[in-house]
Amino acid sequence: MDNEIYNSVDFLIYRIILAHRNLVRHKMHALGLHRGQPPVLFALQEQDGMANSEMAEFLHITPATLTNKVKRMEKAGLVIRHRDPEDERVSRIYMTEEGRGIMNKLHHAFTDREELLLAGFSDEESEVLKKYLRRVLSNIESSDKDWHK
Repeated sequence: MDNEIYNSVDFLIYRIILAHRNLVRHKMHALGLHRGQPPVLFALQEQDGMANSEMAEFLHITPATLTNKVKRMEKAGLVIRHRDPEDERVSRIYMTEEGRGIMNKLHHAFTDREELLLAGFSDEESEVLKKYLRRVLSNIESSDKDWHK
């Protein structure tokens, strides 16, 4: 495929997204998780008891998407929701013991994936790649604001 479209940054990112999604799906299935659940667990590890709205904003997802994830995670025993005692309208999300118990495996899975993704890159190249990816993300997020006008 010599077509310039297939070698464009846009198409390469698309292929990376698909390959990464499949890799994550496979690894998370082995842990009994769905691919969208680890970010919720990592966020709760940093700040347990986040409000739904705070978590959705932190993860850059809609509150409805977060609610669906949390419901599924509650059924799996990974998290629990409680009403905020100071404001009954606010629901807070807490990691359960079962959720905490999976974090070590989750960290190892993340580290293994990071090593796979950066295989063959020097430390300097890895840092440069991350810098460029952050710039691409910033470009997308900046332009995304214009799309919602």
